[in-house]
Amino acid sequence: MGGNYDAVVVGGGVGGAYAAWRLATGTVSGTSPIPQDPADRSIALVERSDRIGGRLESLLPPEMENLRAEFGGMGYTSNDTLLNDLVELFSLPSEPFPRGGDDNLFYLRGTRFTAKQSHDPTFTPPYQLPSADNGVDPRKLVPNAIERVFPGSSTWTQKQWDQATSKPFNGRSLNDMGFWNFLSLAMTNEELSYARDASGHFFEVANWNCAQALPWYMLDGNATYSTLTDGYDQLPLTLAQSFAGAGGQTFMSTPVLSVQQGTSGMEVVAEGGQTFQASVVVLALPRRALELLDSQVLTAARPLVTSVTGQPVMKVFCCYDQPWWSELGITAGSSGTDLPLGQVWYFGPDSDSNPNSLLLAAYNDTLNPTFWEGIASGPRFPSGEGGDPHWAEQSTSAYMVDELQRQLAEMHGVTPPDPYSAAWMDWSDDPYGGAFNSWNVGVDVATVASSILRPDSSVPLYVCGEAYSHDQGWVEGALDTAEQVVEMLGVEAPAGGSFRSS
Repeated sequence: MGGNYDAVVVGGGVGGAYAAWRLATGTVSGTSPIPQDPADRSIALVERSDRIGGRLESLLPPEMENLRAEFGGMGYTSNDTLLNDLVELFSLPSEPFPRGGDDNLFYLRGTRFTAKQSHDPTFTPPYQLPSADNGVDPRKLVPNAIERVFPGSSTWTQKQWDQATSKPFNGRSLNDMGFWNFLSLAMTNEELSYARDASGHFFEVANWNCAQALPWYMLDGNATYSTLTDGYDQLPLTLAQSFAGAGGQTFMSTPVLSVQQGTSGMEVVAEGGQTFQASVVVLALPRRALELLDSQVLTAARPLVTSVTGQPVMKVFCCYDQPWWSELGITAGSSGTDLPLGQVWYFGPDSDSNPNSLLLAAYNDTLNPTFWEGIASGPRFPSGEGGDPHWAEQSTSAYMVDELQRQLAEMHGVTPPDPYSAAWMDWSDDPYGGAFNSWNVGVDVATVASSILRPDSSVPLYVCGEAYSHDQGWVEGALDTAEQVVEMLGVEAPAGGSFRSS
C-alpha cells in the first residue's frame, strides 16, 4: 500500500494530528501545494504505533470508570492560546487541575513535613538556609531568586522576557549560560538544593539554555491550570477523528524508516517496503525519532537536529481499593521527595460508589529513572482485569511495586495497602528519547527554531513538534510549531488569530 498524496504527516502525536487536520480542513492560498478545494486534497497521517497521542497517553485503569492515568502530559494553562481555542472549538470537557493543599507532604533528607509547616517561619527545614527564607515555600525559592535579579519579572509577558534575555548578563549572552549556572549566582547551594529536592524534579533547574529557561519557569506562575476530563489524549484523538472525517487517511502501526527527495517528489518508505509519494512531508517528531530516520536532509541538518536534548522522565501508577492517603488529610495534588520516587500525585476516589483510587506513585527524571530501570525486569505484577489494553502492556515488575511500597511508606509515615494493579512508562526509550526536549546551552534559539521548520529551503520537508518550540514540554509548543508549518504551506491563519472566532 501507500499511494500518492499532496502531503504526508509523519507522527501521530498532538502536533502531527493538528498539522494533518489543518492541512485537510484549512483555507489555503492559490500558491499553496495543497489544493484549494478540501474535496480535492489527499493528506495522509502515518503513525508507527497502534495509538494516536504520542507523549499524551491517558489510560483507563482496571476497575475504574472515571479516573485516567496520564502517563504523558497532564494539564495545560490559561496562557496556552491555541490549546484553549481547540478545547472550546471541539467542546472538550475540562476541569481545574488540582495542585495540592496544606496537608501535602515534603519528605527531604529524612525529614517529613507538610506544605503548611514549610510556610511557618518557626519551622526549620533540613537545609542551611538564609534567615530571609524562613517560612518561604520551597517551590517559591527559584522564582524569588529570579525576581531579585530581574525585578518585576513575576508579571512579565513573553515580549518583556525576550527583551530582557536579549541583553548581556554579567557580560555574557544568556543563550551561552546554563540555567543551573545562573541560579548558582542568585542562590546559595542549600537554597537551590531545597528547591530542587522539594519539586521532586531535577530538570527544572538543570543546565539548559538560560535564555529559554527563565521565561519557561516564570510565565506560568500566575496562570490557572486545567485538564481534560476524559483524558488529555482526547485532544489528539479528536483532531485525528476530525481529520478522518474530512477525508484524511490515517495509517497506524506503520513505522517510517526513510524520507528522501525522489525524482517525482518526496518519498516516504515504511517498514515492509510500504511507500508514500508526496508533494510535501511534515515530520511531527522529537529529536530522537528524527535521528532514527534515514534522511539526507536531516543528516545535513544535524546541527539543527542536535540543538536540543531529550529529557528522561518516567511514571509509575498504582491502583488501590481506597485513597489511603486521605487519612493524612491529602486529597489531591502532589507531594515531593528526594527519594527516587520524585513526585507523588493523588487521584480519587473513582466515584461516590467506587472507592478505587489512583496514585502516580513515582514521577521522576534525569538520574532517577535509572534506579527504576534496574528493577524493571522479572515477574510481572498482576495488571488486573479491564481497563485500557495498553495498561496491561505497560505492567510493572513485582520488584518495582515492592520498592514503590517501601518508599511510599517511608515518605508518608504509614504503611500503604497493597495495590491491585500497576503500570509504568519510561519516555527515555526509542523513539521518544525523553518525555520532552530542552534547548542546549549556546544555541541561538530564535535562529534554530525558525530554520528547522524547513531545514533545506530546496526540499519540501518540514519539521514541527514540541522539541524545537519556544514552549518545550507543553502541548502548546507542539501546536505552535505545527501552525507555523501549515501557514508556511499556504494554510491561512485562524480568523482573527483564534479558532473561537472562526
